[in-house]
Amino acid sequence: MEETSAIVDCNNAIAVNPFNVLQYKKRGTINADVGKYSEAIEDYTKAIEIYPKDATCFFSRGTVRLNQGDLQGAKEDFKIATLLNLSKSSVYKKIADS
Repeated sequence: MEETSAIVDCNNAIAVNPFNVLQYKKRGTINADVGKYSEAIEDYTKAIEIYPKDATCFFSRGTVRLNQGDLQGAKEDFKIATLLNLSKSSVYKKIADS
C-alpha cells in the first residue's frame, strides 16, 4: 500500500526530531483511520514513551485497542487517561467501566 503524503510528512518530521510527540500522534491517527491498527498502537506507544503525561495518547491508543477487540488493554489505557486528565475523567471512566 502506498504511503499517503501525510504519513510521509510525519515520517520526515520524525526523522528530523525523533522526540516529536505530535508527529507520532498524527501518524497514529492516520494509521488508525486507514485500519493500520498495529502501526497506530506503535505510534501512540512511542508518543507515550516520550511524554507519558499525555492523556490523549492513552485515550487514542485505548480506542484503537478497543477497535481490535483488546478490551482489557483499552480499559487500562482509559483508566490512565482518566488519572491524567481529570477534566475529562467522567467520559474516560464511563468507557473504562464498560
